[in-house]
Amino acid sequence: MIPNFDFQRSKYDIRHFYEWLSPEYEWADHIGEWMELYGDRKGAAVHRVCIIAPRSHSKSATLRVKLLHMCLFEQRNGNPMEVWLFSASIRQSTNRLEEIKTDMRRHPELRKYLDERKSNKQKISFTNGAWIQATGVGSAIRGEHPAVVALDDVLAEMGDMTMDSVREWFKKVVTPMLDPETSLFCVGTPMSHTDLYQTEMLSEKAKQVWKSGVWSAFPNWDEHRENPEIELSPLWPKFRPTSFLLEQKISMDDDLAFAQEYLCKVVDDDAQVFNRHLIRKNIDISAEGGFNTQLDDGSRFILGFDPSHGIGKDYSVLISLRQDEQGYIHFVDMWRKNDFPPDKQADVIIEWADHFKAPVAAEDVGFQRLYETIIEQKGAVLDYRPSKASNKGLKQGLMNRLRVWFERELVIFPYATADMRKKIGILLDELENHVWKNGEIVDVGKHNDTVMALAHAIDQFKAKRSDFMPMASKTTSMGGWSKDKKPTKTARSRGSGGKYVRFGA
Repeated sequence: MIPNFDFQRSKYDIRHFYEWLSPEYEWADHIGEWMELYGDRKGAAVHRVCIIAPRSHSKSATLRVKLLHMCLFEQRNGNPMEVWLFSASIRQSTNRLEEIKTDMRRHPELRKYLDERKSNKQKISFTNGAWIQATGVGSAIRGEHPAVVALDDVLAEMGDMTMDSVREWFKKVVTPMLDPETSLFCVGTPMSHTDLYQTEMLSEKAKQVWKSGVWSAFPNWDEHRENPEIELSPLWPKFRPTSFLLEQKISMDDDLAFAQEYLCKVVDDDAQVFNRHLIRKNIDISAEGGFNTQLDDGSRFILGFDPSHGIGKDYSVLISLRQDEQGYIHFVDMWRKNDFPPDKQADVIIEWADHFKAPVAAEDVGFQRLYETIIEQKGAVLDYRPSKASNKGLKQGLMNRLRVWFERELVIFPYATADMRKKIGILLDELENHVWKNGEIVDVGKHNDTVMALAHAIDQFKAKRSDFMPMASKTTSMGGWSKDKKPTKTARSRGSGGKYVRFGA
């Protein structure tokens, strides 16, 4: 028998180490996939790995085992491994360290590699000189350049931190800790389309440097939903069988929560107010859109405006829409800024209203209080149309009426230029972040300014065909701003000529 055979084999066989470490750890296909991601740098200067997985499927345990294996068997530039482990809180991070210590203390051969004298509540020291230091998200770390930085469910309990502050911390604290030949590992469960995982690790741009994957408790959930005769296949059938997961779904009584926690979907299709397929149904890949779109063809234009609540916070958004003679609503252009004071915003509103010869729709209370005086002082006259959205009930009605336009497939987006695709992308992302919760429409994204501006504008249009839009607009009658002047009303129609491509069935 070779002395320390299991230890020596474990150096080159991560599965053997995993199963040898504790009888509580049992290998599974998804764990093997994660270990493969952790182990294959593919020549990257910084080995970035992001694993998005459901609750209670051993993603944190697998990360702990990987970190322990690296500290026992690997070196960086001939030096012992140094690891920083971040969790959602200091309490959670120290719990993760304690679990590693417990595994080592219980193991007859590995306990001798734990340096109890140098270890403490927030640090594990190894007899070979390696160490793992743990702390919570948001901690200020300066001058540290460890071999590995690990993020373990850092969004689980953010406390007073906002997603913006977490993102800022990641960019200004975590990323500067990385040097060539280092590794950055992250495991978590998604929260929203704008959380740290989605924006920094899973986006199309991030995929250039991140090796990432998303695992669902039911990998064939969508296929089963389309065809109930297809039997659900759980990711971890031995420990998280179908019966358990469906019982969890019933117990949670919240489709959105189940989709996030177990399916790892930011928004489940069933929970979405604006179905991702419908809002992309009419994409005009030949239309450029923009400020000078079809001004002379008789189109009817309307502007929708949603103001910000402070410079540098949310965005002020102005959207221009037009309706063709068939009743289709075409997105024309969008102005979106978060660094313009009200005076400059008023200049943009006046310019666009004059350019498109269009009325301006905005929430009645906020617009009148803040902008009426400014616009009057500038000597401008606007055809202003109050949009009733000042309370929860009115806003719900506004969102529902917007939803019907998409369900009737009457909204067309231009998509020919990079600039327009960027604008449309922002709007589509915000639309997808509106979900049904307890029978009400809830915005779960970072911003919804573009959606509100779109809703204010589109609510002023009337359906050209009664069978298309069985809805009643609840906006008030229009009114002009000026002591002695009233806006001129013009009724124009345009000929058909818009071409668009339908995506989807």
